[in-house]
Amino acid sequence: MPATEESADNKEEKVHSLSANQVESFRLNGFLTVEDVLTDDELEILAKRTDLIASGKAEHIPERCIQQESVFRRGEREVDDQVLSVRKLHMLAAHDEVMWQHATNTKIVDIIADLLDTDDIKLYSDQLFMKAPETGSAQPWHQDSASWRDIFPMDLVSAWTAIDDATPENGCLEFAVGTHRWGVLPRTTRGQLMEELEDGSWPIQPAPLKRGSVSFHHSLTFHRSAANSSAARRRGFATHYMRATSVKDESVTDTPKVPPFRQVRGRSFAGRV
Repeated sequence: MPATEESADNKEEKVHSLSANQVESFRLNGFLTVEDVLTDDELEILAKRTDLIASGKAEHIPERCIQQESVFRRGEREVDDQVLSVRKLHMLAAHDEVMWQHATNTKIVDIIADLLDTDDIKLYSDQLFMKAPETGSAQPWHQDSASWRDIFPMDLVSAWTAIDDATPENGCLEFAVGTHRWGVLPRTTRGQLMEELEDGSWPIQPAPLKRGSVSFHHSLTFHRSAANSSAARRRGFATHYMRATSVKDESVTDTPKVPPFRQVRGRSFAGRV
């Protein structure tokens, strides 16, 4: 077979879970959606554990891992339901076996391995966004690596698993196409470029998800989510992955305080994360 024909055929060959075209789409756009990754049984386990932790009744989860919406923290609104008052749960995989099993789920990690082009993978951390009906707040445009600026290369990938259907009405993620190629924007130029994102000068792609589907995004891709204006919940569990060969700059101290990085797959390397 001629080399050109073999090359064309290989475009659809899978590495672990993705086709070469899917990997190329991620590299071009900075995000990728994969439908129906988790089963109903896996989702039910994840949803029940999520609400148990949010209720404050999971004694093995430190209180610092549970963050309420600001309207409840400031006392502007009375808490009627503890679970629905929570904005975010974070660093769960370090404390809870169910959440760790999700972070190491082969169906997710196979995709991460394709996108990072390695089987040597560590978990940076995790965040579970609750976004309750009516009180679930918006998250403005941001780049994850602008906060995680002690990890190099700035080439991490997040897997955002929809525990509930995520829609434009309840605040699904939106991505600014291709912005992972901008690098980390300094504060001096961020405002001007944010105007382009707000006024439609740059292509924006909403990412609605059915429950059990997962969106993957690069740590430099600008993304946001609107407030939940609906009566439907929108829980999404984001697990953040990096190559085990990444380097942590210990001189950078104003970054999130996360648990020790844990091996997800493959090898660990001396002097690296």
